[in-house]
Amino acid sequence: MAATSFLLLTIVLATASTTTSSSSVAINASGTSNGGCIPAERVALLSFKAGLTGDPDNRLISWQQGAHDCCRWSGVTCSRRTGHVIKLDLHQDIPEVYYLSDDDPENHSLRGQLSPSLLALRRLKYLDLSQNYLLGDAKAMPGFLGSLQSLTYLNLSNTDFHGLVPPQLGNLSNLVQLDIQGDIMGAGYQYSKDISWLARLRSLEHLNMGSIDLPEVVDWVHTVGALPNLAVLILFQCGLTNSNVPTSFLHHNLTVLEVVDLAGNQFSSPDTPNWLWNVTSLRSLRLVECGLSGTFANNLGNLTLLENFAFGLNNVDGMIPGALKKMCNLRSLDLSMNNISTDMKEYIDLSENYLEVIIDSHWVPPFNLESAWLSYCNLGPKFPKWLQWQKSIRELIIPNTGLVDRVPDWFWTTFSEATWLDISLNQLSGDLSFNLEFMSMTTLLMQSNLLTGLIPKLPSTIKVLDISRNFLNGFVADLGAQNLQVAALFSNAISGTIPTSICRLRKLRILDLSNNLLSKGLPDCGQEELKHQNPSGNNSSKFISLSSFSLNITVLLLSNNSFSSGFPLLLQQCPSLSFLDLTQNRFTGELPGWISEAMPGLVMLRLRSNNFYGHIPVEIMGLHNVRILDLSNNNFSGAIPQYIENLKALSSTETTIDNPFEEAYEGEYRSAHIGMVNVSITVVMKGQELEYGGNIVYLMSIDLSCNNLTGEIPEKLSSLVGLVSLNLSSNLLSGNIPYNIGKLQSVESLDFSRNKLGGEIPRSLSNLTYLSNLNLSYNNLSGRIPTGHQLDTLNTDNPASMYIGNPGLCGHPVPMQCPGPPRDPPTNGDPTRLPEDGLSQIDCLLGSIIGFVVGTWMVFFGLLFIKKWRYAYFGLLDNLYDRLYVISVVTWQKWFGPRV
Repeated sequence: MAATSFLLLTIVLATASTTTSSSSVAINASGTSNGGCIPAERVALLSFKAGLTGDPDNRLISWQQGAHDCCRWSGVTCSRRTGHVIKLDLHQDIPEVYYLSDDDPENHSLRGQLSPSLLALRRLKYLDLSQNYLLGDAKAMPGFLGSLQSLTYLNLSNTDFHGLVPPQLGNLSNLVQLDIQGDIMGAGYQYSKDISWLARLRSLEHLNMGSIDLPEVVDWVHTVGALPNLAVLILFQCGLTNSNVPTSFLHHNLTVLEVVDLAGNQFSSPDTPNWLWNVTSLRSLRLVECGLSGTFANNLGNLTLLENFAFGLNNVDGMIPGALKKMCNLRSLDLSMNNISTDMKEYIDLSENYLEVIIDSHWVPPFNLESAWLSYCNLGPKFPKWLQWQKSIRELIIPNTGLVDRVPDWFWTTFSEATWLDISLNQLSGDLSFNLEFMSMTTLLMQSNLLTGLIPKLPSTIKVLDISRNFLNGFVADLGAQNLQVAALFSNAISGTIPTSICRLRKLRILDLSNNLLSKGLPDCGQEELKHQNPSGNNSSKFISLSSFSLNITVLLLSNNSFSSGFPLLLQQCPSLSFLDLTQNRFTGELPGWISEAMPGLVMLRLRSNNFYGHIPVEIMGLHNVRILDLSNNNFSGAIPQYIENLKALSSTETTIDNPFEEAYEGEYRSAHIGMVNVSITVVMKGQELEYGGNIVYLMSIDLSCNNLTGEIPEKLSSLVGLVSLNLSSNLLSGNIPYNIGKLQSVESLDFSRNKLGGEIPRSLSNLTYLSNLNLSYNNLSGRIPTGHQLDTLNTDNPASMYIGNPGLCGHPVPMQCPGPPRDPPTNGDPTRLPEDGLSQIDCLLGSIIGFVVGTWMVFFGLLFIKKWRYAYFGLLDNLYDRLYVISVVTWQKWFGPRV
């Protein structure tokens, strides 16, 4: 039986192979297996080329008699299955701004006659001959094109044809896209008196007959309305008039129509194209220069999906329709060159609608705004001149509006009474005006522009100033701004020193001067205050104690400058300071012991990449609120201070904390474009530089890397259970890694590399479930490398790199093997405890499976090969069966049998 089945299977496979081979032979016979095209179609293409009189760019140079495979010719695509030509694309690419060039596109066009030999391409689906001049002697579009009934795409736009558009095109029932747009420049004249043939193109989705003259066409709306799949309708400059448009057109099939362009026709009132207001699927509508007059249609608001609405160069008057409020998707609105008025008196809010606002540069608005919120609208590239007349404005919010211009001189006078000015995230150039001092704003946001020059004296009313990410290069001596609370000046080119007038900004809470060219030290605000309060120098009359002077700064960011001198004494007068960043400067000297006393509320202390030296003062461990401690890349020496467990904030996983970056700006309208919210602070973590914004307040990290620290890693370090990142690399630390390091359950990055640590790697490391970066390389570690849990998922591309430079280590993933059996990962209860029996769960499971299989087969083996066992086993089964049968029959008769 098995032999018979195998034979049948062999016969079936052989038959299938023969059938496949026969099919291949059949395809070869059709002439397509070798990649060659159909000979008759090759002849047709050569005949088409023979009808050409010009090919200046040699686009058809590959069309040669000797080149037998026409499927490889330029512009020709064949079916891989049949070998028939299915696509012929010979269009000429013309840049959109070709008219700015001396090179005429006609110099690159194919010229000649459109040969009827194309009719031999019976499977042709795609034909594009646009931007060429294939007029021939007749100069009219040839009617034989209507016989290419396989076409789904036909593009003959801008081919300079003259005369009547052939109605035979209506025979192309498979057409999906028809583009026969006439020459926009008027070189050719095409017309049609009847386009009823379009109704037969039921599959049509895209119709472009722009610049085709249609003044005598009757009832064209009903014709295009009979096309149920039409999505794009382009009939610009076709001579259509209001006499051709029916008064109502409510019953139509245009349920998927999205793009309509009727620009340049001559209608007479906004109600003329009233059928359009019922096509609710529209996304783009152009009715530019259509001779429209009167007022807007009331049902314009039906077009809720509309994104682009161009209605310029008409004669419409009256109010801007309230229906525009319903167009929540509107991105581009052109109402230029009309007689439109508005009832806007005080307030306009089009923010974050991405509208393109097109307004005539000489337009003088008939209204006076108090608030203009236009963020993310496209107002540019020139600064809008119509704003010059808005002298009553109090709030001007135009960030990210595409402005590429100089800040006009009238800006500082027109908006002198404004309280909120936001022109950020543009490309505005120029200097800050010295008239800024006399303005009335409380908030000035100009970040991310191209501003240059000095920062002038600021108005006394200003509370929030963000001029970050510009090219400003210095301060004036007196900054003014007695009420300033937030100053974001980072990422400029400010050089020199911080002016002492900053000491008088007693309400200042956030100051960010990072990424500038500032040098020397910070001003001595205590002495400056004495001079300000007692200009005569008479100490006996007006003496102010230094201890009574303090600033209210909570955030001070000075990274990436060239500050020098010792640790700033100014910080003794900053008891409210929470965030201090002095990274990437040239500060030097020893850290003072008064840091925790003078700034007890510090949450972030970053002194990275300076020249500090000496011991890390033990008083730093008194910063109970610190969450980010970065002293890396300095010259600190000595041991890591004891009492590290006193960093209480790092000993908790609680993440709730006040975020000064989010609370920096008061007021009812809090801008989302303020640079401080998007502050960028670089943190070295997980072996790479990571950029953090305002959410850095939720990071919990200690980085003491790249110093000269000695001694052992404190055992109490494991009490900092909130730590996310711990970096002690590139020091001279010795001793063992704390055995209870596995208690740092929140840690994600752990780097002890390039030290002198010895002993075994604690097995509790495998309990760190959030660990994603581990580096223990270049130490003196020895023994077996622990495995299991999270450790097996780290650095899967090159796991050995985590342990390189420790020749005493063995086991996976390093090459050296360990003696003895591998040990299991520790249990969760005790990170150093091994299983008592020395067996892992996998070992127990494997033993159970093997025991079950062996025991079962021993029973089966005995039954199969030992006759006595077999007879006894089946005899036992027969006896059990007989007993059960008798018992069941007797019981049945007793309870359910007939009664005697």
